[in-house]
Amino acid sequence: MRLLWRSLFLAAAVWLAATLAFVLVHLAPGGPAIALGGESGAPGYLEEVQKLYGLDRPLPEIYADWLLNILRGNLGYSYRSQQPVLTLILERLPVTLALVAPAILFSALAGIALGLARIPTQDRPGHGFVAAMAALHALPSYIVGQALVIVLALGLGLLPVQGLVDARSAATGAARLLDMARHLVLPVLTLALHHIAFMALLTRARVARELARPYTVTAAAKGLTQAGVRRRHALPNAMPGIATLFGARLGGFVAGAVVVETLFALPGLGRLIVTSAIARDHPVVIGIVLFTTAVVVATNLAVDMLLRWLDPRLDEADR
Repeated sequence: MRLLWRSLFLAAAVWLAATLAFVLVHLAPGGPAIALGGESGAPGYLEEVQKLYGLDRPLPEIYADWLLNILRGNLGYSYRSQQPVLTLILERLPVTLALVAPAILFSALAGIALGLARIPTQDRPGHGFVAAMAALHALPSYIVGQALVIVLALGLGLLPVQGLVDARSAATGAARLLDMARHLVLPVLTLALHHIAFMALLTRARVARELARPYTVTAAAKGLTQAGVRRRHALPNAMPGIATLFGARLGGFVAGAVVVETLFALPGLGRLIVTSAIARDHPVVIGIVLFTTAVVVATNLAVDMLLRWLDPRLDEADR
């Protein structure tokens, strides 16, 4: 029953996010007719465009039609390309996944390793580490990406700057995959560094709290090394809290992909929503918001269920 209520609540959150996107894009200055016909378009032409797309109707009527289509699984059609929105999303989704999935994995592993390596002690409080991680976490992805481009791409010439593949290359198979991997290194690093800093600080604080508890003190008194106490006792007990907070940041990876894909000219969902917003292609913008919100919410629910299955104490704590 709790899972049902939680699922209904998350479904309502997805609906609310999509409805807000719908209202905001329709109330924004300009519109599809002006975007397609231009600011100097003839009044008759603009009216024809409004009528063609049904935009001459009252907003509640447009919303009711949109909501009915959503319930039927139809995200609408792009004003610009006339393609189904779902088709456009599925075409761009692999690029975004190729960016976001490695960034999530790298952030989790590197952040936990860094946090464990910098556990505060009496001799080493680690104030400089905290300040450095806080500064990295506060830096916008745009600035981080520019710095990486200047150092690794333009300065050292190690990595390509933009795009998913080298347009001049005719490589196929494994060579093409390797080329794509090289092009994704800088975007993945740009997206991951912000979250690595968060994970390092979070792991450091949570594990340090566990190390102060009696059971870890007892384990150390029995002769287990400090590294062993951290790995075998403190980290496993701190992981549910770490994973819960990290899972809540999945939406941040998706939002960060918008900036990173635009910065590195990657043809993913983030870049598509930016170009669609500029062109007032409302169905595409709303469709991407609805799709990504649903994916993030479903992923959070799956992570929460997995954690509760691994640690039943979480259910007891909620009672």
